[in-house]
Amino acid sequence: MRKMTKEEATDVEKADEQKVPLMEVKPTDKEVSDAKAKEADMKDAAFWLFMLFLASVTMTVGNKYVMRQWNYANTLTLMQNGTAVLYLGVGRYINMLEMKPFAYQQWKVFAVSSFFLAMQILTSLKALPFVAIATVVAFRNTCTVVIAIVDYFVFGNKFNTYQVASLAATTAGMILYAIQDINYNAVGYMWLVGNSVATIINTFWNKFYITHYTKELKIQTSYGVSFIQQVETIPIVLFLAIANNEGSAISEMAPLDFWGKFMIFCTCLGGILIGIAYPKCFSLVSGTSVVVASTANKAISILIGMYLFGTRLSSLQVVGLLICIAGSLWYALEGKRKK
Repeated sequence: MRKMTKEEATDVEKADEQKVPLMEVKPTDKEVSDAKAKEADMKDAAFWLFMLFLASVTMTVGNKYVMRQWNYANTLTLMQNGTAVLYLGVGRYINMLEMKPFAYQQWKVFAVSSFFLAMQILTSLKALPFVAIATVVAFRNTCTVVIAIVDYFVFGNKFNTYQVASLAATTAGMILYAIQDINYNAVGYMWLVGNSVATIINTFWNKFYITHYTKELKIQTSYGVSFIQQVETIPIVLFLAIANNEGSAISEMAPLDFWGKFMIFCTCLGGILIGIAYPKCFSLVSGTSVVVASTANKAISILIGMYLFGTRLSSLQVVGLLICIAGSLWYALEGKRKK
């Protein structure tokens, strides 16, 4: 290969010096603004998904912790729902939460769902001292199966092959879990059956009326419906507290240690937080992401409960629980995809 002469090398150097440097392309103001907005949305999504996790764990692990030390389910429900009513009422008064004018018909219609909502909360609290958190999760997933069956036979809703397979997996997982429940307690199971009945009835009542009032007629907002329901639960749980001689509940709270009192406080805030976090998450991320996050929260609650309360599960229970949770997640995701 021929070497360049001195003159040729000099010419190359001069040519390099004369080259115009490439202009650096700067992003436009809109691109910078969009990038910052996207980053802010990601941070908001991460924050609210964490808040959803915190609220979910508080309302499962926290409630069990409280009920094991301070077994006053009606009084605890009264405190939690009272806190929610206070938050919603103040939010409406300062125009932070949108609610449309209330009508007698609304209070009349939602009285039914309020009753079953109170029953859902009370039966869940009553069951928690007797059963593992994993058992509560398994029962709730089974409710999904029963609701789907009623949907099909009574309301004529159709399901695709994958949805049917996911429901079958959920059922099989629950059966595997239950046939060898080493933490089985008849009283706990009785309360969970009651909880399941209340959940199923309330689901169909709300499915029609809340959709009818908030999405079709648009005569009340979701915050307004929640306010009506929470207010109407107060006299129900107050009556039950009196009927069950829970007058000494407040004096029995005094001997509780710091963590006991702190968890009562946290569960009162947890109900509010979960009501805020869910719509926030749905507005920031996809519905699929919220479903996955909710399922992960259940699994983490089970693990925390096993560590905190010394719960043990047999190998068959673990397999059954995993199948049950996976089937429920599959069904939820398939439902989102179908839409």
